[in-house]
Amino acid sequence: MTSILSFRQVSCSFDGQVVVDNVSFDVGAREIVCLLGPSGCGKTTSLRLAGGMETPDSGEILIAGQTVSVPQNVLPPEKRKIGFLFQDYALFPHLTVLENICFGIGDLPEKQRLSVARGLLEEVGMAGFEGSFPHTLSGGEQQRAALARALAPEPALLLMDEPFSSLDQQLRDQMRDLTMKMLQRSDAAGLIVTHDAADALRMADRVAVQRAGRLIQIDTPEHVYAKPVDIQVARMFGQVNIARRCDLTADCLQPVGGATPISWAPNDVIGLRPGDIEPVETGAGFAVAARLIGKRHVGVGWLCDYEVAVGVIWQALFRSSYVAADDKFFVPEDRLMLFKQIEKQQGSSES
Repeated sequence: MTSILSFRQVSCSFDGQVVVDNVSFDVGAREIVCLLGPSGCGKTTSLRLAGGMETPDSGEILIAGQTVSVPQNVLPPEKRKIGFLFQDYALFPHLTVLENICFGIGDLPEKQRLSVARGLLEEVGMAGFEGSFPHTLSGGEQQRAALARALAPEPALLLMDEPFSSLDQQLRDQMRDLTMKMLQRSDAAGLIVTHDAADALRMADRVAVQRAGRLIQIDTPEHVYAKPVDIQVARMFGQVNIARRCDLTADCLQPVGGATPISWAPNDVIGLRPGDIEPVETGAGFAVAARLIGKRHVGVGWLCDYEVAVGVIWQALFRSSYVAADDKFFVPEDRLMLFKQIEKQQGSSES
């Protein structure tokens, strides 16, 4: 894989506090990588390091094979062949939409610059807004104009910092899809920073989970979702039912359909997403004896509360019209997550 962006054991600190800690990863050609994590985990600093806005304490950053950042020397952003897409759009307020797009286009005759800019505006659905000023645009329109401006110089890499967080849900979905389409058309790679797992699942070819400055896991969205390295990563993608071995009875999870019995220590934790529970047996897995204590319809199906042990309440989301029996449900073997010796200090269940 040809790497457009490479981090090689990069660290960065502010006032003695390590913010990015020995981080290594690559972004391949035409690939979108998402840095996912909570506030303060170091993902925005990683993006700023990639953009040449921060200086690493150690390590090396390369773009298209060229070293652009080491502690002794940082190539400025304008010489990196990169584009930026920010949460606040960062359009020049005194320039029209067309002038904003033209601003980033380099050594082309004016007629050609205008042609390129108008073509981009048409692609992002902003034809007819050439003479408008940013303050007259809606949030979605500003984001479309900002996307066109970021791609106008034909960057090899687009850096995106929480670019959709200020949009409502419908606009977020539209802008995610448009950004992916525009990146594919331009052949640019993308590095997106977000705390929203939906951005990662919808857009990324690979997800890099960052915590306390370090990369915890990097893999495809499917693998990170299905096989998270720990319960904290699992929870980033939504609600997870959990229980320790010592909180469950020995016969709580009965193997059926040829499933392998779970081998786990007393403080190991199992995790299961509500949507992965089935009302009836569907193959290899585990039959769970439980007591139904509540259910309600939530549009996409039935959300049921089960007591699987004293004080251990799990939720199940059944998307069909069929609701499981009041005293049992089924867990597919490949949906059950096992986390070894973690969260000893926490309670037996958490939603």
